Amino acid sequence: MDVLPRQAADAVANMAADLLLLEKYPHPERVRYRPFAWSVPAFTFGISQKWATYRALVPANAQLVRRATGGGLVSHLEDWTFAVVLPTGHPLCEADAMASYAAVHQALAEALLAQGQPVKLAPLPAGSRPFQSPDNCAQRAEPNDLVRSDDGRKVAGAAQKRTRHGLLLEGYVWRPFLPGCDWNRFEKDFPVALGKVLQSPPVAVTEQIYDQHDHEETWAQFNSTDWNQRI
Repeated sequence: MDVLPRQAADAVANMAADLLLLEKYPHPERVRYRPFAWSVPAFTFGISQKWATYRALVPANAQLVRRATGGGLVSHLEDWTFAVVLPTGHPLCEADAMASYAAVHQALAEALLAQGQPVKLAPLPAGSRPFQSPDNCAQRAEPNDLVRSDDGRKVAGAAQKRTRHGLLLEGYVWRPFLPGCDWNRFEKDFPVALGKVLQSPPVAVTEQIYDQHDHEETWAQFNSTDWNQRI
């Protein structure tokens, strides 16, 4: 598993970097993991959601950008964010969405449990589960999301995009719900746990340089009104 360096950028650049990681990575056969941070206040929302709904909720000084993945609204004001791409042919790329969610969140749980943080995967429902449209992702835990084991508050969630290039999973951990967590330690422990779960040992790599046209085109997509206000 290629582990890219953690860098900070605004919402447009981060969402573009995740899509490039899926579609234009120079070693498409490899699992890749990109931790990242935010250089400005930012929120993102799922590809099928309505712009106007969330623009009214988000502070005027914060960026609001549509993700390439699904899900609802995510605040990136105090989170720890990452992207994982599984190449076509990886067993979890071919499995159902719940399996890949569970694998990545199990790795998150292992890294946090190593520090004594009280976390667990949200259980699957015992019976039939009524459909609920995505809304504010932080306020409702879905099956296989990560929650606190003591009070049930949602700690981490993720959204996916599956294409002919592979599977992109964009995830976040809500730091305020994990007081006492050593985030420098977590930054080292999580890719180790993730590599075990994905059966792909972590290897640190340098920041990738993409074709200039691909980079500019992808950045322009996430910066455009046509993309962000398409619905």
